[in-house]
Amino acid sequence: MKLMTQWPLFALLVLPGLVLAYIALRLLLRRGWIRGFVRGALGVVCLVGLLIISLFMFDLAAYRAFTRETVVATVSFRRQGEQAYEVNLETNQDQQRRSLVLNGDEWQLDARILIWSGPLVVLGMEPVYRLDRITGRYQSLEQELNAPRTVIDLRAGALWSVSMVSDWLPWISARFGSSVYLPMVDNGLFEVGLGAQGLVARPVNEPAREALGQWFSD
Repeated sequence: MKLMTQWPLFALLVLPGLVLAYIALRLLLRRGWIRGFVRGALGVVCLVGLLIISLFMFDLAAYRAFTRETVVATVSFRRQGEQAYEVNLETNQDQQRRSLVLNGDEWQLDARILIWSGPLVVLGMEPVYRLDRITGRYQSLEQELNAPRTVIDLRAGALWSVSMVSDWLPWISARFGSSVYLPMVDNGLFEVGLGAQGLVARPVNEPAREALGQWFSD
């Protein structure tokens, strides 16, 4: 876990933490400290301060873990006809490569995501996800309402069992659905990544970059 950008803050926190720990132990381990209410109270205050500093550093380390992005899928296209594309979808979720056909002008990939916090992140627990579906979209609203649509289920019979009990699970930072959609183009190749904010799609080759530029200019 990389914390290089925050090491000065950690250095500033470690010293007062050690001082508070030393004072607390000296006061609390002395005989008869109960009779010395002031000494005991001061020791407790030092322990509370040490706890606050430790929790702050703990949470700071956990926050850094969310910055990494992981590639979850690659999507490539081959034009078959007017608003029809053969799609090759390769996912890291199940290490499978699917060949399917989508109708429309754009593709959309949907997923469900759980992001952890606290000790699970410090121990290396990364965001978990399940790809739900890939669908074809039309740029024309009329076609979107009336033209044939294609929806491909990617769950492969899996149950989202984690979400059923997530209300009772500690250290869940967020639960949400995420979608990305971009244009379909002949010989286009796109990459889909998963980060703290959800899914993000990027063009990989020149046909995909050109289609994306045209798509934004429309």
